[in-house]
Amino acid sequence: MSLSPQKKERLSAFLGELPVAAAVKLFAAVEADRAGGGEGLPHDDILNDLRAALKARGGAPPNRPPDAKRTFFTPFEDYFVSIRTGKKRKAQIARTSLDPIWRIMMTDQAMTETALAAAALDDAYAAGRETKQLISAMFLAAEAGLGRLCGHAAKSTSTREALIAELGDEAAMQDLEEIHSLMEGVDMLRALRSIVPSHSPSLTEEQYYQLRQLFLSAHEQSAQLGEYMLLALKGRLESPWRALGVYYHLARSADEKLAAAREAISALPESLFEDLEGMARVLERSGSAPLHAQTVLARLSYFADFADGLANHAAKAGDNVFLNRIEACRDIAGEAHERFSELALATMRAVMPVRVTRGSARLSPPRPDFSKPLNAEMIDDARRASMLIAAAPENARRLGAEAGAVRALVEDACNQARTYANDLVAEIRAAEGAERDAAKRLLTHVLTVVAPLLKSDEIGLIRDRAAAAAVTA
Repeated sequence: MSLSPQKKERLSAFLGELPVAAAVKLFAAVEADRAGGGEGLPHDDILNDLRAALKARGGAPPNRPPDAKRTFFTPFEDYFVSIRTGKKRKAQIARTSLDPIWRIMMTDQAMTETALAAAALDDAYAAGRETKQLISAMFLAAEAGLGRLCGHAAKSTSTREALIAELGDEAAMQDLEEIHSLMEGVDMLRALRSIVPSHSPSLTEEQYYQLRQLFLSAHEQSAQLGEYMLLALKGRLESPWRALGVYYHLARSADEKLAAAREAISALPESLFEDLEGMARVLERSGSAPLHAQTVLARLSYFADFADGLANHAAKAGDNVFLNRIEACRDIAGEAHERFSELALATMRAVMPVRVTRGSARLSPPRPDFSKPLNAEMIDDARRASMLIAAAPENARRLGAEAGAVRALVEDACNQARTYANDLVAEIRAAEGAERDAAKRLLTHVLTVVAPLLKSDEIGLIRDRAAAAAVTA
């Protein structure tokens, strides 16, 4: 089941607001439905969003019983990304590629031995038997099978096109090829997972030493494997930008072996800056699309965290070149933020309709139009837009953007909200019957929308005045 981009954003926004306990329960239920062959849900979209939400809040998906598929993909999971925008990038494997890749591994003739080994492993898991040798057998069979599969695809255009069609797209095919290229480093990837526990906030001197030795071993085997060892840290550490500290530790070492591996080491900061620049460009492009305020807030916050994290490491190292690159990205994001703030103000105004005046009435101030009810989606969009406006000064500060224009926009939004609400109180006082009820409903919606902008005491006073106006004869 597939969703439109707009529905995906709304689903992501909803799932992102779930409490951790509810998110964990939903994760388990959706995963069980997918395992049972359910077809009525967008399983991958839901699980990816829940996984990201749980990670952001320090939670974790529920423990799941081991199986062959999970065992195979575990060494590579630090490269998995829930959302891929643009072209396929090195060391970024889309989670959406995993199911079709596994399906091919279990059904293609070139992978017959892998399928048999996986079935034997699943049987052992179910029976509670020893699995170490079976796991080794599955990985050996998979490395050979993927080698045959990728070899056939390299020699035959029709074979490659058939695989791409089965996988879904060219990027998924490249994911499969990347997993094959990583098979030679599975043992080292397992060692990395042992040295650096998942979501580690920092590293000890002993961990740095072990990482240095592991990197040199990987680089000695191949420069590409050395790069992949370091790129895995982006997904291994608590936050991707913390990996920049590892780069400085290695790049500024006096060790001659590390000096000889400088090109491979430099792949890590370049990948981090590609991440930051990519996020800035996504923000830039989003400024010309319909506003989805919650998504924008999340993207702005994560971009600012990422930029701050990189800047802190670069500043400690006195790396002005990297600091300048970070500032250039902030400039792009800052300009996009100004556009988002303008769109948010327009979205807020959409739930404050005014009457079209004619003749001499055009000289009078516009009056609220409560003749048509607002739909729930408009109200929700406007409320989130108000939250974006309220957060605009702090976001501008974090992005290093000019705060004057943003402060003026926030002040304008507050004044418009205040004026419209007070005008509605006057309409409630003047109206009768159904019209009064409609004006009261609109005021309730408007006050809900502008709550992030006006002080609670002011909103309470407006409500009291509206209640008094509603009983006026």
